[in-house]
Amino acid sequence: MRRICTFIMILCSSYLFLQAQDHLRFASAFTDNLVLQQKSRVKIWGYAPPRSTLQVLASWSRKEKTVKADTCGKWMIELSTPAGSYQTYNLSIANTEQTVVLKNICIGEVWFCSGQSNMEMIMRNDPQWRLYVDNANEEIAVADYPGIRFMTVQRNESFTALDEVLTEGWQVCSPQTVGGLSAVGYYFAHKLLSSLDVPVGLVVDAYGGSPIQSWIPYAETLKPLYKAEHETLQEAVEKGKEKPEYNMLSSLYNAMVHPLIDYKIRGWLWYQGEANVGDAGRYIAMMKDLVSSWRKKWKAKLPFYYVQIAPFQYPGYQKEKWAELAEVQSMALQTISSSGMVVTADLGDSTNIHPGKKKPVGERLALIALSDTYHQKIKSQSPSLKRLTLEQGKLRAEFDFAYHGLRLEGVHHEFEISSDGMTYYKAIVEIKGSCVWLSSPEVPSPRYVRYGWRDACVSTLYNSENLPLGPFKASVDI
Repeated sequence: MRRICTFIMILCSSYLFLQAQDHLRFASAFTDNLVLQQKSRVKIWGYAPPRSTLQVLASWSRKEKTVKADTCGKWMIELSTPAGSYQTYNLSIANTEQTVVLKNICIGEVWFCSGQSNMEMIMRNDPQWRLYVDNANEEIAVADYPGIRFMTVQRNESFTALDEVLTEGWQVCSPQTVGGLSAVGYYFAHKLLSSLDVPVGLVVDAYGGSPIQSWIPYAETLKPLYKAEHETLQEAVEKGKEKPEYNMLSSLYNAMVHPLIDYKIRGWLWYQGEANVGDAGRYIAMMKDLVSSWRKKWKAKLPFYYVQIAPFQYPGYQKEKWAELAEVQSMALQTISSSGMVVTADLGDSTNIHPGKKKPVGERLALIALSDTYHQKIKSQSPSLKRLTLEQGKLRAEFDFAYHGLRLEGVHHEFEISSDGMTYYKAIVEIKGSCVWLSSPEVPSPRYVRYGWRDACVSTLYNSENLPLGPFKASVDI
């Protein structure tokens, strides 16, 4: 396996070397219309004839800099960026024979959007695959926002870490282009744009159906936790496959993430987990590996904001496993620092794993970013259980982040209680401020409670900020 991987790396290096000798260019992540992170030291890189000396000029500084390509023809330079604004700039790289200019550059806030199909799902409806974003046509018609820019990374896999991503480059948000933009990303960017009043750039880097294992760097998986994935990967190599499948260990990190780890960003948005339903026991550990490894690669403790997967009636081995995965996603908040989670238990579609309610998902992500990253005074958290007690034959559930109180929308609710933790009964619910009182004539001595503990649940309990309660289980110690 090691010899095969080495051979592949040599071929890739040779290709880049030959390509670099042909012409001067920026790396594929740098095109017209791009957004650079404001008030930062940003890295810009590309390719040129080996050992050639190059002149770099950014119009926001008007001070020319010099950089030299290495023996393989790769060059990289670090530039300082000003505060974000709607002013546009140019950036040029030149040698004695050629000048390449990037135009219409914005300086603002850059976010990296990754995960599987619910992050990848674009604004434009696709009836063939039952992909429908609510009110998509109306939203697309008015999406004339030159302050929103996006680059979508095309699907790709690799056994080894690549130097370049496949992409058609950066695009300016308009009714003509927004149809191809991640819906969650669009709504996130739109809310940020209106709140921060600076350009927002999105790097959309998602792959439908992908498990979390495929996004983790190989070096982070050298532990027993990933034994099965290593065996599958070894088998693929031994069969002589040219590249791994999308769901194989590290395959998407290698091809779609590694080439971008020097691109300066503000943080990550993550919407993934459906492919790992049924594997909740390992998911929290893998999630920690993903975040810690990405922070090592970017050399920064960037915020990681993610979406708890929405309810859906799963078939086969995944049946009745949704709540377990959703619960460990919630638990990850306690172990992953600088993280935040959007609850979507009120936004699911029991018959479609790709629910159309993408606007509240993107906007809830933006609320967390505005609160935790940009330090605006915004209430951004969903309710979470703080304390469970038994009082006068009833369970009293007290919640954090109720803010000005909890409310039940309609008469339907997802609370169930039990005396033995096995047989549950629908609870009678009384809401008082930040507390919910639970009882049932079938359960004279309640000890256990669960909420939303079924695939097709519909959360109807909200705090004062219209943010829903997500699934959980708890018990009283007696």
